Amino acid sequence: MKRLFSIEMNLFGFEVNVVFLVGKETILAYSWHYNEEKARQVLRKIAEFHKIEGEVLKSLHLEKWLKNEVDRIVLKGEQFKMPDFEYRNRIVYENIINIPAGKTETYAAIARKSNVKFPELLITLMRNPFQILIPCHRLVTKRGTLMGFYPLGKNVKKKILEVEGVRIDE
Repeated sequence: MKRLFSIEMNLFGFEVNVVFLVGKETILAYSWHYNEEKARQVLRKIAEFHKIEGEVLKSLHLEKWLKNEVDRIVLKGEQFKMPDFEYRNRIVYENIINIPAGKTETYAAIARKSNVKFPELLITLMRNPFQILIPCHRLVTKRGTLMGFYPLGKNVKKKILEVEGVRIDE
């Protein structure tokens, strides 16, 4: 089986730093970026958006958890179960979780299903507390092209989709 991460957090050939927000022994969110300080900045924005508090941690144990979850979601096509917490616009995340591995859905369709306006959908996606586990990488434009993948960029999004068997020609 192909491994997505090494312990050094090599994600599809992209070296990333990951930080976690943990509260009451539950992972509430995480963020990754090419730069650790930027990962922390993004995590602060996620916490503010969802009004969640916890301890910011970086640990081998948490990285192993994330590696296993990404393998489960991307390679095995299983669905992520969100923590029992009232995330802002949680319905958006639940609708995205229901997109099967190897399939895509449009941003507009998710906005309609979730009953949120398009600009609010985009902000919600930028504040995804479990990026890849809540597979916003499976969202495409109406023309089937890639839009952003905050904060890691479209190249990472395209690579994840390829691992799931989706080809995007741009």
